[in-house]
Amino acid sequence: MQDWAGWLLLFSSFFVVMSFREVLNDRSVAYAMFFILVFHHLAAITNAYIVMLPGIGDAFGFVSLATHSAEVGEISNGIPYVKFLSVVFMVFGSSYFLGEELSVLTFAFSCIVFIKLINLTNVRRHRVGLLMLYGLLPATILYTSVGLREAYQILFFMLTVYFGLRIHVKPMIGARLLMILSALLMAFFHHALIIIVVVLVPVLLLWKPQKFSIKKRYALSKSRFVNGTLVIILIAGGYYCTGSPTLLKVYGGLNPNKSIEQYKELVEHRTGQLKSVLGRSNYDSQVDFSSVNSTARTTLRSLVYYLFYPFPWEINKAIDIVPAFEALIRFLLIVFSINSWLKSQGSQRKIYSFFIFAYFLVTIFYMFGTGNAGTAMRHNIVSYWLIVLVGGSGLIEFVTKLILPISKSEVRNSRISHGACSSMKIGNTPI
Repeated sequence: MQDWAGWLLLFSSFFVVMSFREVLNDRSVAYAMFFILVFHHLAAITNAYIVMLPGIGDAFGFVSLATHSAEVGEISNGIPYVKFLSVVFMVFGSSYFLGEELSVLTFAFSCIVFIKLINLTNVRRHRVGLLMLYGLLPATILYTSVGLREAYQILFFMLTVYFGLRIHVKPMIGARLLMILSALLMAFFHHALIIIVVVLVPVLLLWKPQKFSIKKRYALSKSRFVNGTLVIILIAGGYYCTGSPTLLKVYGGLNPNKSIEQYKELVEHRTGQLKSVLGRSNYDSQVDFSSVNSTARTTLRSLVYYLFYPFPWEINKAIDIVPAFEALIRFLLIVFSINSWLKSQGSQRKIYSFFIFAYFLVTIFYMFGTGNAGTAMRHNIVSYWLIVLVGGSGLIEFVTKLILPISKSEVRNSRISHGACSSMKIGNTPI
């Protein structure tokens, strides 16, 4: 049976995840994690054995290439993710279900890191709701359970941010090294993430959540010296690596020696290609760099489409309801993220500022290569967890008030008032 390793992963995933302290010590979190895992495993089983779920053509392409490489006994020379699958299939046998279950387990690990981030950023009050909001989004269930790269991108992006925060917030030994390793693995799974890493890692090294006095601000500490040195090494190393012919062959177009005009042409050519592809869920993603005004206008338009398409007035089929629902969730989370940022103070505001910056950094880079609602659903989940952390609590409280409009204080006052009225009666006769 070729799928034996996949089924082994399915059953063992529950024991592996439940063994983490963050889950083991909190029964409500354990129930939420169990619920999330069940939904992801059901999606994997459905797609592997019952019916192919929509929008996952790339997954079959990856597995087919990896299977061919495993059969001939050679590691693929193409996409790094296919190389990874090739090695796995050489060891455990070619199995589409195994590729799916690897994605599910990877996403489960990201849930653990997500809980750690909840604890680190002091949003524990709604931890179960935030975890469910993160793990049960329809696109998340679908695209992290069918053998695509998104589960790995999410995990290593999340680990990069987590270890980056641990350099400054509750410092831990080896946080810098673990952050850089996570960033390298994050870039391994998508070429757009290479550029994001070049920006994100230096920002995490130089960023400070604490407020410094004038004297401390200009003092050269050991930590600042190490961080500054690492930034220089990363910039120099990134310049050297991205200029190598091997990387250019794999990731085409990524070269620091190119001019800004050449990068503009690459983006315009890419968005032009996307516009020419026929599809019902396509939208206008063309970016015009001819002037500052047109650049800002077309980029903003593409961003709005990428985040919120299809719009409510464009829903004409049942299949449009899910992406429209997710677009609404993203809109509300962005609104509540801004609201949480405005209400926050001190180091909490700086953490929220970084999360919002990282969210739009990833979102904008993915936006340039996306031209339809289906692909946008898949790409949006890579950075979705950031706005859940910042704006999720506000959204949960808002929805709770809609469902239960009477607050606890109103219930308490009503009981006190009812008790007072009762005390003023003797039998059935008022005094």
